[in-house]
Amino acid sequence: MNGYTPNSVVHRLAELSRMLDEATEEIGVLDEEAVRAKSAYQVAYADAYLRHSGPQPERKEFATRRCADELLAYDLASAKSRACLERIRTLRVQIEIGRSLNAAVRSEWAATGASQPI
Repeated sequence: MNGYTPNSVVHRLAELSRMLDEATEEIGVLDEEAVRAKSAYQVAYADAYLRHSGPQPERKEFATRRCADELLAYDLASAKSRACLERIRTLRVQIEIGRSLNAAVRSEWAATGASQPI
């Protein structure tokens, strides 16, 4: 079956499992960074908005300009978190495919009566 052996599939599944564990730990860190960045942006925006004494449209524009760096940091932190979530989804799909492949390889080995390599 395309050079796959039960052993090679099991090794790949173990690797994917390790990668999933790492990504699961990473998402916690990235989510916290995104929350902190959002909070920093919101506080900076509120401070800038309150410091300007003009009419509301001018205050909003002033606050938006003053907080561009904080907003960018928040957007980037959120993007990293979303990318990690997508990596987790991909790893889960790859694990499911690996499980299916492992079952197919085992069936093929059993059908041919070959001994399974270790």
